[in-house]
Amino acid sequence: MLVIAMLAAAMIPWWPVYESEAFVVAASVAILAGAAIGVLGARFRWPAWRTVVAMFGAYLVLGVPAAVPGRALGGVLPTPQGIVELLAGAALSWKQLVTIAVPVGSYQALLVPPFLLGLVASTVAITIALRSRHPSAAVVPPALLLLAGIALGVVHAAYGVETGLAFLVAAVAWLVRVGIARRRAITTARPVEAALADARRVLGASVLVAVALVGATTAAFALPVPHRSVVRAELQPPFEPEDHESPLAGFRSAFDPEVADRPMLAVDGLPTGWGIRIATLDTYDGIVYSVGGSDRTAESGRFTRVPYRLDQSAAYGERVEVEVSVLGYSDVWVPGIGRLERITFEGGRAELLADGFFYNDVTGTGAVQPGLENGDHFIASSVAPLGADDLSALKPGTSVLPAAPELPDKLARLLEQWAPASDEPGERLAAMIAGFKREGYVSHGLEDERPSRSGHALDRLVELVTERPMIGDGEQYAVAAALMARRIGFPARVVVGYLPDQTDPDDETAGGATVLVGGELQAWIEVQTADGRWLAIDPNPEPREIPEQEPDEPTVVSRPQSALPPPAERTPVDDLDADPELALDDRDGGTEPWLAVLLGVLTTAGFVILGLAVLVSPFLAIIAAKLRRRRLRRLAPTPVERIEGGWQEFADTAADYGYAIRPNATRAEQAATVGGLGPLVLAAVVDRAVFAPDGPSDGADRLVWDSVGELQQRLGAPRTRWERLRAAISLASLGG
Repeated sequence: MLVIAMLAAAMIPWWPVYESEAFVVAASVAILAGAAIGVLGARFRWPAWRTVVAMFGAYLVLGVPAAVPGRALGGVLPTPQGIVELLAGAALSWKQLVTIAVPVGSYQALLVPPFLLGLVASTVAITIALRSRHPSAAVVPPALLLLAGIALGVVHAAYGVETGLAFLVAAVAWLVRVGIARRRAITTARPVEAALADARRVLGASVLVAVALVGATTAAFALPVPHRSVVRAELQPPFEPEDHESPLAGFRSAFDPEVADRPMLAVDGLPTGWGIRIATLDTYDGIVYSVGGSDRTAESGRFTRVPYRLDQSAAYGERVEVEVSVLGYSDVWVPGIGRLERITFEGGRAELLADGFFYNDVTGTGAVQPGLENGDHFIASSVAPLGADDLSALKPGTSVLPAAPELPDKLARLLEQWAPASDEPGERLAAMIAGFKREGYVSHGLEDERPSRSGHALDRLVELVTERPMIGDGEQYAVAAALMARRIGFPARVVVGYLPDQTDPDDETAGGATVLVGGELQAWIEVQTADGRWLAIDPNPEPREIPEQEPDEPTVVSRPQSALPPPAERTPVDDLDADPELALDDRDGGTEPWLAVLLGVLTTAGFVILGLAVLVSPFLAIIAAKLRRRRLRRLAPTPVERIEGGWQEFADTAADYGYAIRPNATRAEQAATVGGLGPLVLAAVVDRAVFAPDGPSDGADRLVWDSVGELQQRLGAPRTRWERLRAAISLASLGG
């Protein structure tokens, strides 16, 4: 019983991974089955191979109902499909277990690891306890089971103290029991001495257990516990958001006449006035707002599988359950509200979607690998944050988001005009939102609307705030508001989703579900407050008639008044010299006054130009070196060298603009450092041309250099003239 107690204590770290009654059943069956095999093996003195065969048979017979209950007939009898999943789970379920969000319940074959380890550990421990000359070694298998539960478990230390104390008590009790049995075997001929020895051992063990309990409890509550690292924390998720297009990139396409009225989603249970999120974007490279960090290290880019449910007990907000039917919507991003607790897919593709569902709890964004399509259906339970009635009372939060480019000067000046830096952060945020709603007008650039350019790069945002009237749509207003909120001090991100038109009766079907059409796509922002909540704020102005464009104010240029020099003082000598009859020969032999002034000006200008030439000569030398390097690369003798030279030219330009380009990195890694789709495509094209067995195709080098030129222009477009000059004279690309 003490060995079984050790095994039960070793199973405690596995509980946070499952949090299901199915785990209790699987663990109990594994321990009892292993104990029965060990007892039978000792009773009938089975050889090792027979014990292994019995253990494998128990795994096949009991594994399906205990570890894969969804594949058991009537919950008891194994099925062929269940046996296949059981055998495959012995090899594959370990990786799945550490790349999935917990708790997992009885999802697929993920109960196989604790069941298999429990069965093996129980069989070996009982066999050692009953058949070995060193029964104290029976502590080792439960200890290994305990370590496996810690390594494959979760990062937080829930049940850590309880597990340690329970295992310690059971292990010490077993060691004492072994010592007493051995002492009795030696002193069977002396019962009095044996009884006294037993009493001493029991008393000593009791003292030892008491000291261990007090010491462990004191250490647990008094000493700081370092952050625990487990296998789950070190693995990369299988879903990479950078492999998919940002939902904001194709924002304008939703308002095409052919798409605007097309039903996209039918949502039942959507609270009045609420929208449904498609994805949360927190990474901006000056061109595209996307999901997750561009270096693939941000927590917002880590997506894990969610087969069972998520613990959102610490989340702020109201619990909402929505039922979503997919109509015309087609993308990998799963619509939702707030922080997800549980999602259940229904319909013919339910199992496929459940297997391919991934979720990021930092941003509340979900995705499915095969993508949603017409006919898909799911029910999602979430915790949705409540809005703020008074923005001016908000205080900024402390979350760290991926780095973003500096706010352009014109946006910074407009922010200072709307919300002076002397005001409180909440007051500035409220004033900034009010400014967009007051001065902004909505246009999607359709044929019957005022011209409005799409995109949300920095140059488009500068155009938004400089034109009068201010014309754009959610793509520009949300990005501009997010950047300004970050400048104020609030962690801010962009949300893309659907906002139903509350004035449109067609949004409501007979069944009570809200039907969202393509033209109701919208973008808004979320800001984090000091209490950790992410609050949704809509910076978009109400659609209204756009006034005529204001004429540019003429610049009045006034002619400067001529400043006449004061008359020179005259002396008697001057008066005499002014007489044309006097000293005529002396005047003719001197230098003309205008010529003397001209010579002085030219001399001064020469010295100034010479000084400037000396000052700028090092910078001109750098620019000349880069031009010569570019010429040599472009005129290299072979096409492969010219193609490689084109990529080197782009990488050097990125390094001059401040990107951390590592020389020993691959082209794909360098492209990921710069960010955006263009560099990744160029890196793939260069790799394919360089490593192709037949060499690059005709004209491939010219295409590569044309692409390099376009990417260089995109790198420099959002930057100021001074930043472009600083990149031109930078030594970053000449360092090696």
